[in-house]
Amino acid sequence: MAHSSLQKYRQVKVSSVAEMTPYEQVGLIFTTIIGKLTAAKGAIDRQHIATKGTAISECITLFGALQEALDMNQEGGIAANLYELYDYCKRQLLDANQSNNKDTLDEVIRLVKEIKEGWDSIPLEERIPKAEQ
Repeated sequence: MAHSSLQKYRQVKVSSVAEMTPYEQVGLIFTTIIGKLTAAKGAIDRQHIATKGTAISECITLFGALQEALDMNQEGGIAANLYELYDYCKRQLLDANQSNNKDTLDEVIRLVKEIKEGWDSIPLEERIPKAEQ
């Protein structure tokens, strides 16, 4: 019974993400990164090196997805700046993974929280791409 409940949960989770707007999906990525990096810190404390490595690796992949989602043709340089910031975070995570440095993980968490705070403050009317309005 638990097995079928887990399968149903996974199906709901996947369909829910598929139904999210791109804006909501990016917000979910930020939240996921914060959660995984917090888990990586706990794994360092418990000396669960494989768990730490997996969590950090998944975050690096998520930062790559955020980079791919950027519209680099956008004026104002915001996309280019975010690309560089995400790249910096990926490099910091590589270093933190190698050195088990929780301070570096805290720095990346702080940066992601700042970005997420800005993301969450985008007005509702700006969250939908112009082509869909």
